[in-house]
Order: sequence, then C-alpha cells, then structure tokens
Amino acid sequence: MHTSLHPPESFSVLENYALYQPQGKLSKDEAVESVDKAVLYCRENKIGGLIVDVTRATGLPMPSVSDVFWFITKWAETATGKVAIAMVAPAEMITPDKIGITIAANRGLRSEIFTDEADAHEWLRSEISAVKYLDGLSG
Repeated sequence: MHTSLHPPESFSVLENYALYQPQGKLSKDEAVESVDKAVLYCRENKIGGLIVDVTRATGLPMPSVSDVFWFITKWAETATGKVAIAMVAPAEMITPDKIGITIAANRGLRSEIFTDEADAHEWLRSEISAVKYLDGLSG
C-alpha cells in the first residue's frame, strides 16, 4: 500500500475488500466524512470493495432524501467507479424503495444496503468477482 493516507479507526482489510465499522456517537457530518475517508483509502490502495457497517454507531438520525443524495453523490465522486460499497444499517434507517441505491447507480457507484453483515459480505464478494471476470474478458 503506497499512500500516506491512513484508514479511519475500526477499518480492516479482508481478502480483497475492506470492512469499516464506525463506533460510538457520530454526527451525520462526521459519519459521512469518515465513510468518505474509508472510500478514498480503498480507491488509493486499489481495494475494490468496502463494507460500511453503521450498526455500532450511535446518534445517527434517519437521513432525509436530500441527505442521501448529498452523501451518496460525495461517495460516488470519491470512489470514481473503482470501489463498490455494501452498507449495513438498522432496518429503520433503510427506506422501502432503497432510494440511495438508485441515486448511487445513477452516479456510477455500485452499491447495495443490508440489515445483515453476512449478506453484505456475500454481495460484495459476488460484485468483486463479477468485475474481475468482466475485466478479464475485456483485457
């Protein structure tokens, strides 16, 4: 890993993707910035996927649609199509229509949201495998 950027606390690299589990009381802005830093770390270190598990963070309000638009757009710009994101959140923080996933797709960010961390790992492994397969076809 050849960057001076340090990952945030509660960040670990697994297999070919990373896990970020912010803990404790966080404001909305602190949470968004810390996830953005984790996405940047992954991009700069060629880590193709990131699970963000916010189930251990406290103080996070239910995001409004404009909040979701703002932070998803920010993360998509940071990821530059090189990092897929699987979010794990409490069920009450996930809208039935998963509007954030639609916003992400419209900005070139491969993402999904789950209530179970095991499901996030499974999705992200599959996503990374599919990208590697497609890269192999075009390479």
